[in-house]
Amino acid sequence: MERDRTTVRGLAAAGVLAAIAVAALLVGVRGPLGSANVALVLALVVTAAAASGGRLPGVATGVAAAISFNFFHTRPYNSLRVQDSKDIVTVLLLAAMGVVVGEIARRWNESQEAARRSSRELERLADVAAMAAAGAPAHEVLARVQEEIAEDLHLADVILLPSEPDGSRPVLDHRGVVDQQVHRYVPGGFAVPETGVDLEVTYRGRSFGRLVLVPLPGVGVSRAQYRSAVAMAEQLGAVLADHPDVRPQG
Repeated sequence: MERDRTTVRGLAAAGVLAAIAVAALLVGVRGPLGSANVALVLALVVTAAAASGGRLPGVATGVAAAISFNFFHTRPYNSLRVQDSKDIVTVLLLAAMGVVVGEIARRWNESQEAARRSSRELERLADVAAMAAAGAPAHEVLARVQEEIAEDLHLADVILLPSEPDGSRPVLDHRGVVDQQVHRYVPGGFAVPETGVDLEVTYRGRSFGRLVLVPLPGVGVSRAQYRSAVAMAEQLGAVLADHPDVRPQG
């Protein structure tokens, strides 16, 4: 699960304080330790912050480490002025390290989250298919599909209507693409249109109505999540083909 903004900001603040504190504590041993080793210690602090929190903590800690190193460990001490060009390079490298490691950590976290999400989507599809194969009542399969799609796409509701899409809402096609001209990006993917989205339920060319995907504001949906919803709607269509007595909700 992605960290919320409060957690990320907390990690950034902790990284900044840690960089300043470590730089200040090393003042007493900067002579025997040497500025190069001080920089390495601060680099470890930056790496730890970036690895734990991603881009924002990495950048914030890197900048704090660079400024602290400049202030406490370059001549003239306790000043932001730098006399030695080598120290300027060290300061810049500390700041750059936070950016680079933070970006790597962010992408790693995103790839791990995408892998977990894909695994869960496969589990959802397998659960629905198992219900259908076991001959579960059609109304139970319908309820399960609605529940799984709503949970996976973080929707307010999923409603089955009796008619085919009529143009009143954008349509989610079999590729997992919503046919609208403007796609608004929000964290997690593209926002579901405020009007909702129609997902037609079909089997072998026969329509059994449409699922209306009712959105929650500010929630993004990826194409992979849309494709998962399409696959579950296809499973539902196969079940409804054998149970014409199940009536849509609209």
